[in-house]
Amino acid sequence: MVDQAKLLIRAGNGGNGAISFRREKFIPKGGPDGGDGGKGGSVYIETDPNRNTLDDFAHQQKFEASDGGKGAGKKMSGAKGEDLIIKVPLGTIVTLKPLSTRKIEVENIAVKGMPREQMGRLILKKVPEGYPPESPFDKGEVVIDFDKPGMKLLIAKGGSGGRGNVHFMSARETTPLRAEQGQVGQGFQAELSLKLLADIGLVGLPNAGKSTLLSVLSNARPKVADYEFTTLEPNLGVMKSGENHLVIADFPGLIEGASEGKGLGIKFLKHIERTNVLIHLVAVEDLQGQALKVGDPIRPGLAAPTVWERYQKIRHELKNYGAEIEKKEEIVVLSKIDLVSEEKVKEIVKYFKKKKIDMLPISSGNGRGLEELIFKLSYIH
Repeated sequence: MVDQAKLLIRAGNGGNGAISFRREKFIPKGGPDGGDGGKGGSVYIETDPNRNTLDDFAHQQKFEASDGGKGAGKKMSGAKGEDLIIKVPLGTIVTLKPLSTRKIEVENIAVKGMPREQMGRLILKKVPEGYPPESPFDKGEVVIDFDKPGMKLLIAKGGSGGRGNVHFMSARETTPLRAEQGQVGQGFQAELSLKLLADIGLVGLPNAGKSTLLSVLSNARPKVADYEFTTLEPNLGVMKSGENHLVIADFPGLIEGASEGKGLGIKFLKHIERTNVLIHLVAVEDLQGQALKVGDPIRPGLAAPTVWERYQKIRHELKNYGAEIEKKEEIVVLSKIDLVSEEKVKEIVKYFKKKKIDMLPISSGNGRGLEELIFKLSYIH
């Protein structure tokens, strides 16, 4: 999944004004009639709810609107350049950087149909991670969060068309031989970064049952198999509960050290920032006769402490990543309970209860506990 991209965006140049004089039968000196050049096309960025990735920008990084047409005689204006609309998924953060030393004028960025006073809320005043302490505006940069459906922003304004010589006629200059050139359209380098927007995020170690749960709760059909890392990129699904439509994201399995760059997790931890609630899946398996860690002696009957250790590994990675994602509301789920005895399930739930954590046992295979989980999720806003 592509979740970062760099684009070159250029609006169209305005067309040049025309130098022309009216020449008709019986009217040899009809005066100037050069028309104006057409306005260059502008570039917009619009959110598209049908897109989930930035994959479309993997093979195209240059986007240019068309130029305005040249003016002509008989006071004919040049054609207006066609606008260009770049569509991005919800949750895309766009950083605009000027191609020259001139700072970006925020006033040139406008939302179609949105009052100017509301526009200020869309420009991020908070300095994003990785920026120097000064404001992006001090660097001539503008950062915009495309986090709302239907957002359509004018990013690069097309150049105005030049005036034809008809505008320069005066008592002193009855045959003006000058016209204006069209203005150059705005150009920016745009850096796109996607952070998925989801109501619910599924987290857990590899093979914890996240993809299976997503397929049961929603319309998504992710790859499911009995081995680690079957999910290599986030999967999205929509769960319908009454009038609620909740977006669920299944994030690739985290491993110990993911927040430090190990495994697949570091690439997708940033997407968890956008979720409202986390469902933390911890798989229970028949741990009787298994070692607690590789190299440890076999210790029968340690199912509860081992499940607790698995839970703590993910909690540690969430906290270590930063952005306070470990403070999000969390529903702790004990998955795959159909693989062990009822006594073992009760033992684990009781162990977590002593740690002041309520754990919901479920089985995506036989449906046990799913009704209670859906009931809890239905109260998410």
